[in-house]
Amino acid sequence: MIKAILIFNNHGKPRLSKFYQPYVSIQPPLIRARGSRWRRAAPSAAFSERPPPARCGPCPVPAAWRSPAVSLLSEDTQQQIIRETFHLVSKRDENVCNFLEGGLLIGGSDNKLIYRHYATLYFVFCVDSSESELGILDLIQVFVETLDKCFENVCELDLIFHVDKVHNILAEMVMGGMVLETNMNEIVTQIDAQNKLEKSEAGLAGAPARAVSAVKNMNLPEIPRNINIGDISIKVPNLPSFK
Repeated sequence: MIKAILIFNNHGKPRLSKFYQPYVSIQPPLIRARGSRWRRAAPSAAFSERPPPARCGPCPVPAAWRSPAVSLLSEDTQQQIIRETFHLVSKRDENVCNFLEGGLLIGGSDNKLIYRHYATLYFVFCVDSSESELGILDLIQVFVETLDKCFENVCELDLIFHVDKVHNILAEMVMGGMVLETNMNEIVTQIDAQNKLEKSEAGLAGAPARAVSAVKNMNLPEIPRNINIGDISIKVPNLPSFK
């Protein structure tokens, strides 16, 4: 499974970040001294297998302490992961292999960092041990070639000013940490279909304004002021102008 996809430049500035795994915080077990309130054990006991002790007395146990808390990564944690990953990747020589163990914040030795370096950008995929290193390297290559085909000689500025389109391309390839599509032509076809749909929706949104403008610019024939039918004369009232 893919845990995260990160793109940053040679100075560590993030250009794209996508995290697919929630953060699981395991709370320490509950302990209670005689005659005192419930409290958490020391951090060293956070990963203890022992169940919480039985409650005694009327003191309620907070609901948030009854089970591990699962939440999405906070923005600060994401930034720390990006900085840690940049530090690990940027110091590696160009002649070494393109995968290494993940940092402590991203899961340590249980996860791998697989990356490619193109010009001023690092493309980094954080995956678990079930993913193939060579397969992910090929996936990064497909991602970059797709970006290059969609943006015509992609550069760092394209990722800055068209981040929504980059996310759309990535969503065609990876969803929920699972690889969906690796055929570049199929991905480009789907992106082109999305672009055509957006243009058609933009055209429909502007249709009323264009219709009013067209009516205003129409050259209507002059309306007769008097209509004579035999001995009957009909006077046409003045009508308001469209303009």
